Amino acid sequence: MRPAPLRRVLFVQAIEKADADGEILPVPVRGDATREAARPLTRDSGETEQDRFFADRAGRLVDYLTSHRPALGSLVSPPHRLRYVVTTLLVAAVAIGWTTQALGTEKLVNILSFPLLGILAWNLFIYLLELGKGLSHLKRKPETTADELSAGPLTRLVEGSEKLPATFRDNPSDSDSPVALRQGLTDFQRRWRRLHEPVVTRRLRAALHSAAALLAGAAVAGMYAKGAATEYRAYWESTFFHPASLQSLLGTIFGPASTLSGIPVPDVTPLQRTAARPDVVGENAAQWIHLYALTIGIFVIVPRLCLGAWHTIASRRQEIAIDPRELPGTGLYFNRLLAEALGTALRTGAVAYSHALSPTAEGSLQRTLERRLSVPIKLDWQPALVLGDEDDAPGRLTADPESLPAHFALCFDFATTPEQETHGELIRGLRQALTEIDSETQLHVCLDAEGFDESRRNLADFPKRREERLDAWRSIAGPLRDDVTVFPPFES
Repeated sequence: MRPAPLRRVLFVQAIEKADADGEILPVPVRGDATREAARPLTRDSGETEQDRFFADRAGRLVDYLTSHRPALGSLVSPPHRLRYVVTTLLVAAVAIGWTTQALGTEKLVNILSFPLLGILAWNLFIYLLELGKGLSHLKRKPETTADELSAGPLTRLVEGSEKLPATFRDNPSDSDSPVALRQGLTDFQRRWRRLHEPVVTRRLRAALHSAAALLAGAAVAGMYAKGAATEYRAYWESTFFHPASLQSLLGTIFGPASTLSGIPVPDVTPLQRTAARPDVVGENAAQWIHLYALTIGIFVIVPRLCLGAWHTIASRRQEIAIDPRELPGTGLYFNRLLAEALGTALRTGAVAYSHALSPTAEGSLQRTLERRLSVPIKLDWQPALVLGDEDDAPGRLTADPESLPAHFALCFDFATTPEQETHGELIRGLRQALTEIDSETQLHVCLDAEGFDESRRNLADFPKRREERLDAWRSIAGPLRDDVTVFPPFES
């Protein structure tokens, strides 16, 4: 998905996740956006059409949000700081390269003191680093939860701090900036920056390679510009080199340029300045300048431009290849949207503990969950659990993470007296196992009250007994105490 729609989709997803009560995005507004965006969608639609649906729906909800809170517009739009950083870097490279004294400040040029020799050495070092990074990347395992972490320094430099603008910072008295909105914005910014960090890194590397090519090219151009107005003469002097060894070294360095241009590497013997020959004025440096320029082109400019182009193409492919549905903790969100848009049944896992549901109870459970989730569901029943399965059941039910449903119903007999050591332990263990695989997978504690209601309905204190039993179940449900589902619903 391209960056602009991807950013809107993740923005809306973060807001909806934080805004469970519909304070910021009312539920009717979400439903209208889903229905309007789903008009072209069919059950045979492929991933491209589904992506278009997600993007269209997110765009409608972003329009709603920005119309009510205009300040959100600046957060939804992708930041453009990277392009300014790249432009500044390229301009600086040209300026530095042009002003580099590649031929030295005097009219005599020591062929061993060219700054261009340093440029060659530095670039060869960079190529070794690139090779090392490429090899390490092949061996490195992908980090499936990387997008949940804080962004690195490169991303913060290019895309700014993760700190919210002053308009949305914590202010308990500000009704226009509720806690859910601030939480959603914080989660979105953190996820986007960490998710986008590999792309930013690639683009910066592309910019650095391009800048290096421009710097070298500008240095060569400056060298020719100075040489056109002044005669430079070449010589050399060295403590360590002798004419034969230096001739061999320069023949190796300039060999490719000499072969391509037909310019032979000049004899260095008459150019040597020694204590016995302090007045050597050398020869016209034109051939050396040509050989240096061609060598820089072969070993610096062309490779750097190729590396820059490769990183640019790779960053674009990397960015477009980001699939929001494959990000950790988002599968439930997108599955629910598709089920709501197409009216298809959302697969929901179900398992009963020490209890067998009647066909009537199964139908009641399905209807109750459909009302709760606002989408059609299909119950996928797993083999029933029995007393003693509390420790092994969580691992068994989550053994295949790839096929894990977005929702899971754990069913108990409402008539049973709940116990922390069995029922509570099973709830905690299964919830933890599901959360470790996908933080958005929802566990529903479901209580079959069919038998309880039939045996006690005629009692005078039936409503009170039912409420007391429900309180007992809630007390062992832990964090899910407020989400306990009883079916069939109580009818007074």
